[in-house]
Amino acid sequence: MNDTVVRRILVIDDEIFIRDLLRDFFSKLNFVVVTAADGNAGIAEYRQSTFDVVLIDLKMPGKSGIETLRELHQIQASTPMIVMTGYPTIDSSIAALRLGASDYIIKPFKLQELKEVVDRVIKECALHTEIDSLREKVHTIEEELRQYRSSATGRTKETA
Repeated sequence: MNDTVVRRILVIDDEIFIRDLLRDFFSKLNFVVVTAADGNAGIAEYRQSTFDVVLIDLKMPGKSGIETLRELHQIQASTPMIVMTGYPTIDSSIAALRLGASDYIIKPFKLQELKEVVDRVIKECALHTEIDSLREKVHTIEEELRQYRSSATGRTKETA
């Protein structure tokens, strides 16, 4: 039995070299890689499927990486998104993080460094999902306990 988890990654970058490089690299790591050449194409892909992580280039013709990030976050906020840029500024990094980016990586980057960031944000997302699930279970148990105590108190008054 194969226990390999298939992870999906969406790469949105106007540079074909970057898209091809990241597709080849992450495919070898058993990711299903979907690429898009601009923000609108990336948004269309994002609406059609679920992804474990999204890589978004900051500077693209047409819809910018920030605009794309904003729209993707409105569609599904829980997916980790990593902004990539060759033109880092304090303002762009703050804007990306405020809009929900999980991380911000500067081009040129080392592929191993990017892999570590991708792995980390996927793990963090999984932990947040697990924490939310456990919170919901605790809430359900607390509610059941309140109902039990309420009904037990009612029975005690009836027998008195």
